[in-house]
Amino acid sequence: MCEAKVFLIEDQVSQPLMKDVVLIQPEGDAYLLANLLGEQKLVRGRIVKIDFLRHVVQLEPLEAASETA
Repeated sequence: MCEAKVFLIEDQVSQPLMKDVVLIQPEGDAYLLANLLGEQKLVRGRIVKIDFLRHVVQLEPLEAASETA
């Protein structure tokens, strides 16, 4: 199986958002996350890293993204 763990990176601290994620769908300035059980979460931010080998996706809040741009 290819489920992923999604983390939010704030102030260089990684906080878990959801595990067993099977869908990440862009929704404007956010992403809709859905896991194997059908649970969904809408998270504003941008993807900063996808590690297919470790099945990890890292997001950062939009505020942090605009500061680095």
